Amino acid sequence: MSAYDTPTETCPYCGDEMDTDWVDNGIGMVQCGPYHCQKCHASEIGPQLLDWYYKNREGHTIYLPGKRRYNSLLKKKVKWGTTPVLKSGPPFSEDELKTGYYKGKISPYANTVAGKLVDHQKDKQMYDIGLLDEKKI
Repeated sequence: MSAYDTPTETCPYCGDEMDTDWVDNGIGMVQCGPYHCQKCHASEIGPQLLDWYYKNREGHTIYLPGKRRYNSLLKKKVKWGTTPVLKSGPPFSEDELKTGYYKGKISPYANTVAGKLVDHQKDKQMYDIGLLDEKKI
């Protein structure tokens, strides 16, 4: 895989191919939007999921203690936290949390015009003339 490949994902809900917006930063391609399924309209959950995790005083995510596993560096079994602790009432269904994709809706962080997903080039044009959807995040 080269720096200029733009990989696709498989939709966890309908199995169709999902694509995302990519931009050339000079040394490769960088993802600049969520993966989105054109068939069932599933969309990748972005950074808003992090807002629903409990954090400690230093701002680090708190994890539920997992299974004890042997750590060769420490030469003993250690409990690893693998599941972040969610605050009550997150706007995600269990399926969405399990898959990491919204079911049938676009991520609130995505570039949209009149509720439709757009790429970064169209996004810039719409921003310049004031038609880009305002985000209420």
